[in-house]
Parts: sequence; C-alpha cells; structure tokens
Amino acid sequence: MYERELERQTELAAARRDLYERGALSERELQEGRRGLIAAQKEVDDMRRAMAEADRMTGEARMVDVGRQRPLARGAYEEIPGLVRFSGLAEWSLTTDTPKLQRFFESRFGRALPISAFGQTGLHDRMGFDHRNALDVALHPDSQEGRVLMGFLRTSGIPFIAAWGSVPGATSGAHIHVGQPSPRLIVRR
Repeated sequence: MYERELERQTELAAARRDLYERGALSERELQEGRRGLIAAQKEVDDMRRAMAEADRMTGEARMVDVGRQRPLARGAYEEIPGLVRFSGLAEWSLTTDTPKLQRFFESRFGRALPISAFGQTGLHDRMGFDHRNALDVALHPDSQEGRVLMGFLRTSGIPFIAAWGSVPGATSGAHIHVGQPSPRLIVRR
C-alpha cells in the first residue's frame, strides 16, 4: 500500500515538474507535490524499518528459546538448521569489545559494521529481553561478510548466535547476535 502510494507520488512529481517547467504550475504547487513525495517515501522507509526490526526480534526470540533449552558448554559450537551458536571462551563487553569488532570489520570490508541494535532498545524492552550487553549486526550469516565476521568472533572467543530468520524464505530477519543469548526479563505465559 505504501509502495503503491510512493509510485503514485513519484509519477505525480514528474508530471508536476513538467507542468512547472512549461509555466502551467506555480512553484507553491510544485513544492506541495514534493512534500507529498517526501511523505510517501518516509512512510515506505518507516514501514521497511519496522518490518526488519520485527523480523530481527522474532529471530532473536527464537534464539533465546533455543539457547534456553540446551545451554552450550563453554567454548562449544553448534550448527542446526537456521541457527549457529557459539558460547565463547572470552568475556564479552559491549563497551570495550565493540570498537575491536568495528575496527576489524572496517579494515576488512572498508565500511562500517552494520549494527542494527546496540544494547537495550525499546523493542527489546517490549519483548522482555535483557539485551544490555549485546549487539545485533545486520548481516546475513551466509554472506561473505557474515561468514568472515562469525569466523573472527569464533577465533576471538566471542559468543554469538547467527540466525537465518524466523520463517525461512519468508522473512528477512537474518542477523548475527553478538554476546550471550538475551535472557527474558519477564516470564510470558
């Protein structure tokens, strides 16, 4: 719905620009059209962000449940369909270890580490997760960057969980959670 409106506003903006250049439309009317296009783009961007965040949190909820069922021994590594877990050997600190991750990633790939959640967020609060000492990285575990990052985490002894998404082929919730699994702050029934 939002994308259809953006398409409509894009077409209207082009038509308005043409009419303005021909002198058949005032600058005020042209600006009104631009505002409509900007508002439609914002709606699309906001919805995409909300959907990605919900998908990521659904995947994280699945990770928490898996982590709670069978805790891994210190340093243990496990791959199951749709999920990789590594319990780590090192103590992970969000404040002191994140800069090391960022430097590694930037030196390797020439761009910033795509952090999608740094510590506790409003969505973690609403879902009842303690994410204060964790971060989420918006990388697909199967991507080259995702595989390299997981290799670095593992050789550094840093705990992580990588999820391919909560509904394979239907959601884009794939990400890498760095730190121990987020325990629930409250018990949901």
